[in-house]
Amino acid sequence: MPVDTTLTSVFLEQGMISPKELDAALAIRNDVGEDIGHFLVRLGMISEHDRVRCVGLQHGIQFVELSEREIDPDTARLIPHAMALRYKVIAVEHSRDVIKVAMANPLDVQAIDDIATATDLEPIPMIAVEDEILEAIFNCFGAAGDISDIIVEAIKDADAEVKIREEEPEETDSNVAELRDLAGGAPVVRLVNAMIARAIAERASDIHIEPEAGRVRVRLRVDGILHEVMTVPKDLQSPVISRIKVMAGMDVAERRAPQDGRITLVARPQEYDFRISTYPAVHGENVVIRVLEKSAAQITLDKLGLGPDIADGFSRMVHAPYGMILTCGPTGAGKTTTLYAALNMINSVERNILTIEDPVEYQLPGVIQANVNRKAGLTFATGLRTMVRQDPDVILVGEIRDSETAEIAVEAALTGHLVLSTLHANDSAGAAARLIDMGVEPFLVASSIVGLLAQRLVRSICPRCASPFVVTDELLEQLKLPVNASDLAGAMKGAGCEQCGRTGYKGRLGIYELLLMDDDIRAAIIARDSAAQIRQIAMSKGMRTLRQDALEKVKAGLTTIEEVMRVTTE
Repeated sequence: MPVDTTLTSVFLEQGMISPKELDAALAIRNDVGEDIGHFLVRLGMISEHDRVRCVGLQHGIQFVELSEREIDPDTARLIPHAMALRYKVIAVEHSRDVIKVAMANPLDVQAIDDIATATDLEPIPMIAVEDEILEAIFNCFGAAGDISDIIVEAIKDADAEVKIREEEPEETDSNVAELRDLAGGAPVVRLVNAMIARAIAERASDIHIEPEAGRVRVRLRVDGILHEVMTVPKDLQSPVISRIKVMAGMDVAERRAPQDGRITLVARPQEYDFRISTYPAVHGENVVIRVLEKSAAQITLDKLGLGPDIADGFSRMVHAPYGMILTCGPTGAGKTTTLYAALNMINSVERNILTIEDPVEYQLPGVIQANVNRKAGLTFATGLRTMVRQDPDVILVGEIRDSETAEIAVEAALTGHLVLSTLHANDSAGAAARLIDMGVEPFLVASSIVGLLAQRLVRSICPRCASPFVVTDELLEQLKLPVNASDLAGAMKGAGCEQCGRTGYKGRLGIYELLLMDDDIRAAIIARDSAAQIRQIAMSKGMRTLRQDALEKVKAGLTTIEEVMRVTTE
């Protein structure tokens, strides 16, 4: 294919899109400076995999699918770790004179020159998906000694700064100026960027930076489980934390009070938000960074893992003209994501949708969203009072935490609004009792609620290393699971591979318990029956519990019995 071929013509020739679809996309394209490939990916018309492959065809560069390829770690390490991260490149093959490298941008001449200098080999660039490159880098370099080159460089840089200040003491603004100087140093900047890059590549939901007596521990929460990925020397504690504060627009000099901040990072085609929280601990400020991928806001119900019956029931609830829908579960169970999926389903120009959240995690086009701001007097309750005067059709309240918010939400649901919210309750039946405990009258609870959805997240079996797993009756008896081994004939288990970091798991999926209101359950709520009694009535009418739904996913080969036991109770 000629090198001067346009990318759009490659898309058309490869059948990625039709001319009609391309014309329609171009008609709504506002930013003509945005790359057309990234634009089409953002619209969901093509995948990132297809975009990168077509860029390779456009420029006559071989495309390599790293997810389908085992890379020799010794070959990968021919390129220094810091350079691999900086240029998003990994070596996949080499001979005596040549090294084949997969690159996110194979047209980067500077990167190719630096690789040639570092390896003393002639680079042959290939193109690959950026996320797959980053994942391959972290798989090959491993956690031990991770980002060691950058850390060593940062230590030297910090030592040099200290010596300079000792030789040339400054009389102005000591602490803040010094912290900002160190935080702005190139090695420290690269170290923080590398932490963030690793978190993105490993699909981490949180980064924990935890000062201890003689070191700073860095952990990532991946698929709900924390694991340690690196140790940062104590000397770099202040520069690293100060760098994060500078990025988040926080007060660098304030170390005694908790602070919150936010960072937005564009790493096309994805865009990420990072919520920063500091907590003054004994050995220094503990920092937790929540990683939020903005494209997650566009998730739909079919991607959440709801079974057909639950998906159908939940969809009917969401399309109700008024009433209250609650998602229940602990922190990190995916409740807000489920509500966003519901909003995506009903979001249209005919509906006025407003939200009050703490904070807004994802921005939804066409939805009016607001953050709780206690200093300004904007709480869930005050925000909700104002929202009902904004002519809403649908209201989303981030969480019902107190009696005032609960009462206003119930009142809004009874006066012609569809109210969606989350509640900390162990199961769906317990949610009604929780509202009553908050002081809402039982008859109002029974009248306002349309349905209750309890949920948890379990880890998914890695599809690459999954293999059949024989469940025995002895194991089920030991675990006290009320099923037969024959019922779980499709069970699988991950052996552990490079793709999943040897854990056997990759990604998470939801397990659900949907309680739909009817006259019997309303009568039980009004009679103040216990959560256990309400649960029994719902089960007699066909409700599947969280554990039963989880076991169905074990039977389908999606998760393991260990995950069922870890996440659910009797």
